[in-house]
Amino acid sequence: MNKDAKVSLGGAVCLALILILSPPAAVSQTPAKGNLIGFVFEGDGSTPVPGAVVFIKNVTTGSVEESSVSDALGIFKAEGLEAGLYALGVSSERGRYNSQDFFGVKPGETAKISIALSPYETEAVAAAAAAVIQEQRDKGEAFIGRVSRYLAQTKQVEVEIEIGLLQSTDRLHIKGDVTDHYLDVRGLTAYGAKAKRVLSGQTALLASSKACVPGDFVYVVCARGIPPFFLAPLGVAAIVAGAVPLSAIYKEEEISTFTIKK
Repeated sequence: MNKDAKVSLGGAVCLALILILSPPAAVSQTPAKGNLIGFVFEGDGSTPVPGAVVFIKNVTTGSVEESSVSDALGIFKAEGLEAGLYALGVSSERGRYNSQDFFGVKPGETAKISIALSPYETEAVAAAAAAVIQEQRDKGEAFIGRVSRYLAQTKQVEVEIEIGLLQSTDRLHIKGDVTDHYLDVRGLTAYGAKAKRVLSGQTALLASSKACVPGDFVYVVCARGIPPFFLAPLGVAAIVAGAVPLSAIYKEEEISTFTIKK
């Protein structure tokens, strides 16, 4: 009896040691989040815009976050963002700006961008843009005009703009009884000159490798299916390539010291 008891006691001690020394079972962890930091500039790409807020939309989940208010240097921050692809818009004291650009956020990293705010040149352009944006938000596409002719030799299509405007950054849907294809605007010209945008009442000429037929309807498509933030923007918020290194002018907080809010 005593011998058996000793054996049982020894086994219990061994089991206890195994439990104590064994590593804990793996605990599922939530995916690491990322951060965003950057500048808001005037259209010149160098004059800071203080007091601006960047609206950041995850194109997969649809969730929208707001950045901190940009400081005297135009610097803004957004922390604890889910990894993914984001669209943005900017609200400032001068007005609101839509962007057709996108940026990515990686888990555990800080994305860095610079944004240049460029207002539309005239009120007519702003009104035309607002009309297109309204329909884009409601339907995903906005009717802007019809094909007047297709130049097979030069592979160009001529479009009569009937409403709103066509911009050099747009994506088009050309649709008719036979035609049904999408087209990224390239080589946009108006009256023989290179153009950034063509307004209602004007004729646009652009490259098209696919044939179309006079009378085909022309629609502007939401960028990647993501409706713009603001219905009546003052202008365009463009992400500028080659952001200025933050460490060169902003010493109060290095990028590497970012913390994620829980």
